[in-house]
Amino acid sequence: MKNSVILPAALQLCVDDIGWFRGSDDRYAGKPSRTGMPRTHVAEDYIILNEIGKAIDQKIVAPFVIGEWDKDNILRGEVGATYEPETWDRRKIINMPLAEKCFEALESSEYIEHCFHGLLHGNYDENGGQITELEYFYYKNPGDNLLSILPKDDIDRRFELYYKIYNSWGFKKKIRSFSSPTNVPRNLTSEDIVPLAEILEKYGMTYWLNRWKGMICHSEFIGNTFYLEKHKKFGIPWNAYDFDPEYLFNFYDEGDGEYGDVMSTHWPNFLRFNYQKNHECLEPWVKWFKKQAEIFGVMLSRDIAFCSNQHIYRTRSKLTFDKNILTIDVSEAVKFCKMKLEDEFYITIKNNLKPTALKGCKIELYETHNDFNNYKITRTEEVMNISLD
Repeated sequence: MKNSVILPAALQLCVDDIGWFRGSDDRYAGKPSRTGMPRTHVAEDYIILNEIGKAIDQKIVAPFVIGEWDKDNILRGEVGATYEPETWDRRKIINMPLAEKCFEALESSEYIEHCFHGLLHGNYDENGGQITELEYFYYKNPGDNLLSILPKDDIDRRFELYYKIYNSWGFKKKIRSFSSPTNVPRNLTSEDIVPLAEILEKYGMTYWLNRWKGMICHSEFIGNTFYLEKHKKFGIPWNAYDFDPEYLFNFYDEGDGEYGDVMSTHWPNFLRFNYQKNHECLEPWVKWFKKQAEIFGVMLSRDIAFCSNQHIYRTRSKLTFDKNILTIDVSEAVKFCKMKLEDEFYITIKNNLKPTALKGCKIELYETHNDFNNYKITRTEEVMNISLD
């Protein structure tokens, strides 16, 4: 019976680095890596993401780089923010008809959720030289090659500039999640990065998604911000376009000891070099996600709040079995959570068993699959009993 019941991971897709217009990787010149695609990004590149999200009924988390949207030259003179601090002139370069089409595609998308990423995906010196791609960090002692977090006021200024550009276009979507460019330095502790978490809280963000601890299943509250590690076991090159997910590893295989929830990808992974063929990406990717949903231990998330809520229950609840009675104790999950923990969570039960709520909850069918069903549990107590017959 124990092998027939599991609290599944709610697989949440995260697509880094939307927002660029120029795709080319210009790190050789001390400029951003961007998306690594050797072409300009267009509205169709957003439309395909929205179509994938719609097909799997999920709001895709999309870390958004805002700098190339700076039609009013807000970044001119801002040392640290750009590789051209004194001569920055995006107003002259930006293709406004193209940008307006991209804005319309983004603003009208129901399945792309903006995630705060950065200005120009890096920290730059007074001459515009790139110090590091990790935008909110710098080398306090250059000799030791270890990154430190920027002063809190410097981080706050970057956030202020980001929102000036964001609001100048009239974007209405509330940003509730954050992902630091190129992850978080592993040498830093939770205490070290509290100032960044405090800035996130100031701007109304609840969720922080990154790679940091080198684990695929790590979460904690940094201040009042919920940090969730990105999962990258399946492995797609960050700049791979014209990619066929048929050859992609599974997000998780039944029996894996530890697995994550947030699928770490990049924008090109869902695009064609010929943007007019972007639609060809839809069916293969939807097929791959539906395949993941048939794996015992995985379900598809609806959005980042759904994913985070399920993760907390999944990783901090205790399941015990006594004959045909399942006991679920979620007291540790409740104690851990500093944000609102919903009363609903999900459990997967193989088809040979039928659940009936006995105490502390109600249970209802949520999804049917080939070998198992997913059920929604609504708890009224922290300890629940369910019979499995």
